[in-house]
Amino acid sequence: MGGGHHHEPFKVPDYKVYNNWQAFPQLAAHQERLGRIGLKDPWIRNSVYLFDYRWASQGGWPRMVKNTLFRGWKTGVVAAIIVIALEESYMKMKHGHTSWGAHH
Repeated sequence: MGGGHHHEPFKVPDYKVYNNWQAFPQLAAHQERLGRIGLKDPWIRNSVYLFDYRWASQGGWPRMVKNTLFRGWKTGVVAAIIVIALEESYMKMKHGHTSWGAHH
């Protein structure tokens, strides 16, 4: 079940790699906003992977949503046009009219 393409030994990154959250403007701005109201996010380093474009997730949630919603939309539009054209030509051949001008 998993394809067997993930082999040991797994490389676990050192936690110190994620202590560079100040290098990401979004996280620095987040910490600054919290600081203005007297708060601090002790777990901010856990959000570094969302903004570190070197990793496979590249871009975190915004990019994932964009890729999910918009990937393949051009192919989908072309497929929809082809299906509509085929359906309308079939209706024209079988019933003598299309659904655009049909009187039910």
